[in-house]
Amino acid sequence: MNIFSSKTKRSMKMRKALFLCFNVLIILFIGCIPFLQKHPKEIKGQKITTPPVIDGKLDDQVWQKARRHTGFVDRNMNNEPAEDQTAIQLVYSDKAIYLAWYCYDAQPDQIVTNVIDHQMRPFAEDWISFTIDPSHTHQFTDRVFFMSNPNGIKFISHPPLHIPLNELPNRWNVGATIVDDGWIVEMEIPWELLNYPQTDEPIDIGINFDRGHFRTGANTWWSKVRFIEDDRNDGHWVNVLPPPK
Repeated sequence: MNIFSSKTKRSMKMRKALFLCFNVLIILFIGCIPFLQKHPKEIKGQKITTPPVIDGKLDDQVWQKARRHTGFVDRNMNNEPAEDQTAIQLVYSDKAIYLAWYCYDAQPDQIVTNVIDHQMRPFAEDWISFTIDPSHTHQFTDRVFFMSNPNGIKFISHPPLHIPLNELPNRWNVGATIVDDGWIVEMEIPWELLNYPQTDEPIDIGINFDRGHFRTGANTWWSKVRFIEDDRNDGHWVNVLPPPK
């Protein structure tokens, strides 16, 4: 009888411990939900006929009409909302893809920009990067990165092999300016720089935007499901019809 009672007590203690652990895990999981992006973001394709002037100013008519996208999260802070937000706009024509970045900064006098030469990757400074996966394979090798900084330099990672490196800067345009509340970048990326599929129907394209903020050390992303830089975290540019090749 005493042996049975002892076993029963041990069993009850074990159940209580398991129940407590389970509740703790539930609380921790619920507490993390606000910082988890459940699904990659998406931008609907918007085709234009009159392109913007690439001068680092957002006074063109196209930017007045194009939808702004924000909600960047800080990869280094458990994907919490970025302290200094970034707003991006994305449109396209039969010739090129056009992007506008507005990088807000609470202390614009502390913006750091060092690199002045093209095809030199900006690193220890403020920078931005546009990632595009034209075939939507979610494979790193199929992604192309277009980077710049407040100086308006042009850097392409994984560029097309048929174009010599010294010719790359002449194949696309960037304009950048530092303003009272941050800095602005415009990009014009010709379709000829991308290996996109031939199609007569609109397609979805993988995209992402990220920013390096030197003063705060933040690395902020537009679409970030988890901490790691995973191709599956990329957002989607939907209903886009590239030009015939």
